[in-house]
Amino acid sequence: MKSEEEFEKLRMENELKKIKLMLEHGAMFSDNQAKMPLDPFIENQFLNNIEAFERSFTNAEQILLYDFINRPDYTKVEAIPDSLIHTELDRIMNILDENGIQLDTLCDVEEREIYRFVTEELFMQEVDNMRIPGMMTCFIYEEFHPNHEYDIRNYCFEGVEAFLNKKEKYVTMHFTKEASESNWFRNFRGAFSSFTINHFEITDILITGINASATFTIDFTGIIEGSKQHQNFAGSGSAEFLFQYDYWYIQMLNLPGASPSR
Repeated sequence: MKSEEEFEKLRMENELKKIKLMLEHGAMFSDNQAKMPLDPFIENQFLNNIEAFERSFTNAEQILLYDFINRPDYTKVEAIPDSLIHTELDRIMNILDENGIQLDTLCDVEEREIYRFVTEELFMQEVDNMRIPGMMTCFIYEEFHPNHEYDIRNYCFEGVEAFLNKKEKYVTMHFTKEASESNWFRNFRGAFSSFTINHFEITDILITGINASATFTIDFTGIIEGSKQHQNFAGSGSAEFLFQYDYWYIQMLNLPGASPSR
């Protein structure tokens, strides 16, 4: 069992490590530790791991991912019959995993396309030539090949949900500047103290270049500001989107019985 003196010595060592990491690498540490202090031995191991990472990162060169995984043999995607594509993809994915490389997808993507992406695109990506036990370098397929329908479906729900959440501080991040500064945007939300979404379902999505629209059915209830009176809104609605800065922003939101004038 460690003595209090040893605990205190380790705490002081940890504080010095944190100061060094902040000064040399710009590290930031949460203030929550004062409320929920870590075991100094666990914290020391954590800080040692950070130091090891920072040393490796500082000295690491950039190399092709294909070189990082030791240039394994592989067959070009067009030469693989359908009956073997699963086996070949599984082999390549195991090699990636063994070398601390992880590839995920947000949506369903055919195995042949994943294999093509890995061997023709991911292999050519540059990565830091550093290996730390337990550390993974992660990639997401959709960061290279966005699924706009998937994004719009999510952004539509998130935007409507944020708009109808009076406690949401960052509601404007879902809308274009013009939409979030419109009188309708401020006045409609300001007329109610709170909202409750009872039902929401997207029924159709249309994408045309940098513009898109999503139609949906919605049922929501608002409590009128300064009273206990409820008002229900139900029916079809829509959201019009504009693609800017690699993000789909809502530029017009139409809610049943509460639509802005153009």
